Amino acid sequence: MSAPALLVVRARPWPAGRFPGADAVLVAGGRIVAIGREAELSARAAGAGRLDARGATVTPGLADAHLHFVPWACSLRQPDLRGATTRAEALARVAAALAADPGPQPLLGRCWDSAGWEAPPHREALDALAPERPVLLHSHDFHALWVNSAALRRAGVSRATPDTSEAVFERDASGEPTGVARENAVRAFAALEAEAGPAPSEAILDEAAAVLHAAGITSIHDYQRNDADFARTAALAGRRRLRVLQHFGPEQMEALAAAGRVSGTGDDWFRIGALKLFADGTLGSRTAALLEPWDDAPGTGMDLLTAEELHALVRRAAELRMGVAIHAIGDRAVRRALDAIEASAAALRAAALPPRIEHVQLLHPDDRGRFAALGVTASLQPQHCISDLDAARSAWGRRCERCYPWRSLLETGAAFAFGSDAPVEPPLPWEGLHAAVTRRRPDGTPGEGFYPGERLSLDEALAGYTEGAAAVAGLAGRRGVLAPGAEGDLVVWDRDLSSEPPAGILAARPAATVLAGEIVYLSPKAAALPEPAGPAPGGKPTS
Repeated sequence: MSAPALLVVRARPWPAGRFPGADAVLVAGGRIVAIGREAELSARAAGAGRLDARGATVTPGLADAHLHFVPWACSLRQPDLRGATTRAEALARVAAALAADPGPQPLLGRCWDSAGWEAPPHREALDALAPERPVLLHSHDFHALWVNSAALRRAGVSRATPDTSEAVFERDASGEPTGVARENAVRAFAALEAEAGPAPSEAILDEAAAVLHAAGITSIHDYQRNDADFARTAALAGRRRLRVLQHFGPEQMEALAAAGRVSGTGDDWFRIGALKLFADGTLGSRTAALLEPWDDAPGTGMDLLTAEELHALVRRAAELRMGVAIHAIGDRAVRRALDAIEASAAALRAAALPPRIEHVQLLHPDDRGRFAALGVTASLQPQHCISDLDAARSAWGRRCERCYPWRSLLETGAAFAFGSDAPVEPPLPWEGLHAAVTRRRPDGTPGEGFYPGERLSLDEALAGYTEGAAAVAGLAGRRGVLAPGAEGDLVVWDRDLSSEPPAGILAARPAATVLAGEIVYLSPKAAALPEPAGPAPGGKPTS
């Protein structure tokens, strides 16, 4: 059932140049009907609810084009080590979490970053807090896991456990595991992690969707690659809580294809996305695959798939009319991903979704023009640039002049989409917008911006969260735009974004979020306004 008609008035529809003189948006039947002058649209909106934008910007609903929804939803109730600047501070937070939740199930936490710590993460430090209860702590980039001895025992990991080129257990001088597992080695602890709480209940997932609504997010591109989470996001979309583009892993691809569920199939709420592949690791773990050695660590990173494996998987996806989404952070990984896509370019064009490369944090100049030439979307996370600024300087040195290459890619004609990679970064679009237009931390440093030539304009950055994200989902013109016939998803901001200085974007917030014509979020400030005239615009808002 569609929500009642809704007329947003005293609005500044985005982008401003596309709608001269317009100050209203009319939504009916779950879709945008018209953008124009309030005086004209009011005559077409008899009985519609009215939402007063008070002169603020109105954009399409935002997309988070890269997140892991179920883990992020559960992480909202897990210990958070983000911002712990010393190991002692991180351990204090773990101790508090253990006291608040005495178990006996494993304790799962997240987002430690040991850069600058007085001591490295080690199992013995956790053993002092929990000698018998397993403790598992995801790193900031979720490509490493810090565990205690109890977790090592339960997982059967010992000095005899072998490393591989894709899975590394850090070891001390005697060969004993230190308690830090990197890349595919974290899979040894999957069963323990499944025991840790909270269970991803419907209530937890709906609460998380409400958090996204408050951030102006109405659609997500989800990267969980297991059938259970796949079913959970499908059910979430079925409850009309979020629009979901669901990516999948190699282990799911054949069954989906056999059932006719190729990329792009589905409806307005749940659609099948692309095959997600990992070409390399991450900057924080020094496992991203580089063309030249790290400045501050040995080696050149890790290839999580051989060239032959990567080419074969991309080729098979193309044969099945599946799109591909390849995680590639280092410049070697990006090149190898482009090579694999180029080798199957003709077949990939039959898929409903364009190929995409996730992250693209370091790009060799020789590969810049290949994105546009091959029709590859760069799926980017602006917040990473700010969070990883110090790590990038240390690890890449002078190569930083070509890291987070947003402007460079845009000027070649490359398509791009923006997301957060939650739970790696919080899904807060204003932080992403601020990072994209300033390349500065929230405290304003560095004052000139981090390689400021790669900054974007506000309109370009907003396009990454709207039009760009819709296009890579195969929904150009139907989602992510204010246009008659497009989905009725809107964000009414709390200010005119175009009048804000770049640094002021960080303070901007949604005042209201509309999903399929229904108001699903009203900020306390907006909710305090006088009741709009006419019928209620779509049921009770949630927050």
